[in-house]
Amino acid sequence: MQKKTILILSAIIVVVVLCLVFTKGIFFKTKEPAKVKVAIIIDDWGYNLHYLKLLKEINVPITISILPNLRYSTKIAEIAKEQGKEIILHLPLEPEREGRQIGLEEHTITSDMSQDEIVTTLKLALTSVPYASGASNHMGSRATKDKRLMSAVFAELKRKKMFFLDNLVTTQSVCGELAQQMQVKFATRNVFLDNEDNQEYIKGQLDQLSEFAQEYREAVGIGHARRNTLKVLKEEIAAMQAKGIKFVFISELVQ
Repeated sequence: MQKKTILILSAIIVVVVLCLVFTKGIFFKTKEPAKVKVAIIIDDWGYNLHYLKLLKEINVPITISILPNLRYSTKIAEIAKEQGKEIILHLPLEPEREGRQIGLEEHTITSDMSQDEIVTTLKLALTSVPYASGASNHMGSRATKDKRLMSAVFAELKRKKMFFLDNLVTTQSVCGELAQQMQVKFATRNVFLDNEDNQEYIKGQLDQLSEFAQEYREAVGIGHARRNTLKVLKEEIAAMQAKGIKFVFISELVQ
């Protein structure tokens, strides 16, 4: 009789333990570790309609940065919006180089412009890129060192409740400090993905981006509208997610 009682009690204990484990799984879910966040921005859209099919096949949040006033600027913004991509303006700004007027995009903002000219040029650019939630600099190694010029740009972006992404083409950029002073939402590039248009190089840069993100909990990578860049990105998404990376729009990382 005593042995039977012990067996019954043992069975009851097992059932109770299993119930506790089951209910804990339902009602007391353990909190998953926070994933590290990575924003990928693809620059230089607007010249043509190439690679939009490949872009559509990338099924994680991607931000595209569109050059203004080009033949396909508005069309690409509309297509990207339909694809669920985030859109920002890739604002042409003056670079630091000899003969700096040569090879510039039309309507590039330059340091010899008045404040009114800067704002007018920015407004024109935004008109051609609908749905833009922010802006980044195209070139701009000279302009992003110019506090007067960038103050005029930031004032207009702030008025429109838009953010700025510094591609950080110069270590002397004033944009971070200025954005903080003017209370403009801001982010900065961490890794360029495709300084070399080579698949192995791009894969290596994505690995570097992943390492940076895991160390600092978030990272911003910038590439260009090229076949190799989009192809490698598409192929590497699963491997990066397996490392605990969550892809987000750049708007989620601005501060």
